[in-house]
Amino acid sequence: MKENWERTELPLELNLEELNHIAGPAFQGRTITSAQRIGVGLSNSNYKIQVEGDGRPYVLRFFRRGEDIAGKEIALTRLVRERVPVAEFVHADTSCSRYPKPWAVLEWKPGVLLSDIFRNGNQGEKASAAAAVGRTLAHIHGFPFEASGFFGSDLKVTEPFNMSGERFVAFMEELIFHSPCKAWLGEELTQQLWAFCKRYGPLLSASQERPVLAHSDYNGLNLLLEKGSEGYFVSAVLDWEEAFAWNRHADLGNMLRYEANGSWIEQHFMKAYEEEGMVLEKNWRLLSRLEDLVALCDMLSHSTAETPNRVNDLCRLIAGTVRAGEN
Repeated sequence: MKENWERTELPLELNLEELNHIAGPAFQGRTITSAQRIGVGLSNSNYKIQVEGDGRPYVLRFFRRGEDIAGKEIALTRLVRERVPVAEFVHADTSCSRYPKPWAVLEWKPGVLLSDIFRNGNQGEKASAAAAVGRTLAHIHGFPFEASGFFGSDLKVTEPFNMSGERFVAFMEELIFHSPCKAWLGEELTQQLWAFCKRYGPLLSASQERPVLAHSDYNGLNLLLEKGSEGYFVSAVLDWEEAFAWNRHADLGNMLRYEANGSWIEQHFMKAYEEEGMVLEKNWRLLSRLEDLVALCDMLSHSTAETPNRVNDLCRLIAGTVRAGEN
């Protein structure tokens, strides 16, 4: 689940003096006394920090991209926080006056990553965690939008578009044959993938899905859970920088990317999702795999010889998607 992927951009390495210079305004002159770089994310850099005279830890986050992304995350947190558990922003600076990247201080949320539960938990713990994240995803998808597309910092769709079957096939043709994808996939898998896209891509035009809030990176590395008296519950959904207005299948495909059709985890995740009132199309699984193929191939197209683990995992996932469609 991406744990062994190489980063395409090195994480920031900042010492206490530098962190205090940057984030001093957030704490009104109090000193950051300790900082530990945290997280398994592949883009942003995060530090768990302690502040003089404050027993609570915080997260100091440096955004990989610019002001619009930081502003969008802050706006999304405000939008969903009554229905979806998130880490609240304590302070944010998008001016880049004290550091070349936007940064923010967020509350520290306790919990264990879903990926750790899936790797180390027993069957009951996995089922409970899968159900918890299924319910939470249904709550995220409860925010409708008028159009599909990317958000500005005010959560208005600034670049509206949708993924019809025709657009999907054209986009995948560009990715498969006019990017490094073909070289990584090899000739045989390339042709199998292209046949799969031409065969099933037109189904996207028949889908009746309406645009909703899509997290777009909803997986075990961005979901924190705690255990209560009735099992696991989600304590925070992290990293909203890729969120946009889209259909539900993108998140379903991302979440179930590493799961075989009908797996134990899929069963409990989807049961909880549907119990929240989510009605699915009959071919939701195939539509979700089509949506996820766009993400997989796009990531593969941006891979390099310095990211062999990432390349191997993506090729394996793409091959698995093609084989699943043939069965």
